[in-house]
Amino acid sequence: MPNDKKPPDGRNPSDVRFGAALMRQRKKQGRTQKWLADQLGCSPEHIGNVENGRCPLNVARVDKADYFLQARSALARQYAELYQPETVDWLDEFHSLQKSAHFIREYHSTLVPAAFQNADYARAVIKASAPWFSSATVDERVELRESQGREVLKDDTPYYHVVLDDAVVLRSVAFPKVMADQFVRLAELMESGRIMLQVYSWERLPQLGLGGPFSLLSSGNAPDVLYAESLYLGQTTDDPGRVRQYGMLFSELQARARSPGATIDLLRKKAEEFR
Repeated sequence: MPNDKKPPDGRNPSDVRFGAALMRQRKKQGRTQKWLADQLGCSPEHIGNVENGRCPLNVARVDKADYFLQARSALARQYAELYQPETVDWLDEFHSLQKSAHFIREYHSTLVPAAFQNADYARAVIKASAPWFSSATVDERVELRESQGREVLKDDTPYYHVVLDDAVVLRSVAFPKVMADQFVRLAELMESGRIMLQVYSWERLPQLGLGGPFSLLSSGNAPDVLYAESLYLGQTTDDPGRVRQYGMLFSELQARARSPGATIDLLRKKAEEFR
């Protein structure tokens, strides 16, 4: 995530963070600054300055660096987040991360994850979140959400482990039939073995996860990524310390939540009540 605190020597914090990411990826691939400079058409001294946070990498070279260092778009995502946050479609960015992941751990405090949403549930959420959308725009968003969900879940991976807060199950965000159908879908996904889902009781103290939704995405040949959401923004980071902290938080949420079996029972029970 971007850090606005300026380094004591006056370097731009975005340059420092991107330079460090570039250096980590280069060293991970066992490449020298000269090798990378040859691929990007610049001098080794320039690469050294970029990695030391003394100047930015030209945007035209970012995709090339991603390709030659086999970063799987991680460098491009971080560059966009640091230098062009207003241009990033963060929902599309998250979907891209989902597709390339092997293992996803998610916590959601208010809503069913987008990948699991039925069309009617998605429609209710989108209309409530943006009542200024036209009917045509809502229809487009619903169709996109459905197609992205199918794409993520069509294969055996990513392995999906999710913890939901009780509020997701106990608070109605749509008509009763819509909620019932949504909970049946979640139960069926669990029973099929496609996802593991647990619900965290709001009577359980301490109340963890108050900071909001987050996802931890792991793949075989890229650093683990943390994706955290706020109301209007989603941000990613592969900073090892931050990823480790949220991994610990997810482990605590999972350990304290209802078991998967108890969660299926709860979903089926609530579906009957809503019907």
